[in-house]
Amino acid sequence: MAAMVVVLLLGLLQLAVPGLAQSPPPGTVKIESLTFAGTGCPPEGTEGILSDDGILGLAFTKFKVFTPGRKADLRKTCQVAVHLSYPAGFTFSVRTATFRGSAQFEEGVTGSLAATYYFSRVPGTPRSSRSLPPPVEGNFEFSNSFDTFVYSPCGSQSVTLNVVFGATVLPPSRPNKNNKGSITVTRPGYSLLWKKC
Repeated sequence: MAAMVVVLLLGLLQLAVPGLAQSPPPGTVKIESLTFAGTGCPPEGTEGILSDDGILGLAFTKFKVFTPGRKADLRKTCQVAVHLSYPAGFTFSVRTATFRGSAQFEEGVTGSLAATYYFSRVPGTPRSSRSLPPPVEGNFEFSNSFDTFVYSPCGSQSVTLNVVFGATVLPPSRPNKNNKGSITVTRPGYSLLWKKC
C-alpha cells in the first residue's frame, strides 16, 4: 500500500500549474519515502488515490469525529510526511487544501476542518481552515488557499514536506448538550505550486 501511495503522490508532484512553465520536467521529481500517522488515519484505513486529472488525495475509511462521545472522539488528525527530491533550481509551496466528506449536525453542534503544512527545518506553518456551522447535512467539498505560502529552500534538491489534516466537532451547551453531530473525512488532498529559484 505504501508503494501505491508513493506512486500517487508522485502524480501530484508532477502536476504543472496551467500557464506557467516553472515546474520541474516530468519524471524528475522523486519520492524517497512517505509516512503517515495520526488518530484519523490508522494504517488499515488509509490509502492513496489519483484522479483522472492528476490531483492526488488520500482515501480515509476511519476518519470520523462525533458528539456525544469521549474527548478523543471530538478531534482527529492525520499527518503525512513525504520526503522528495527534485532538480536544482526549483522551489515549491502548497497551493490549496481540499476537504471532502460528509457531515450531519443537529441544532447547536458546530465543527471545523483544518490543514497545515511545513517543511522540515524551514520556519513557518501556513494554515487553511473551514468552519461548519449548523445546519449541515450531507456531502461537502471545499478547496481553500492557505493563509500564506512557505517555499522549500532554494539551492536544495530534497526536502520533507509535512501536511496535517484535522477535523473537530463541538457539542452545544445546555440544554442541547446531547444533540448529535459528526464529520467524516473521506478524501482530503492538496496541490503544489512550483517556481524557479
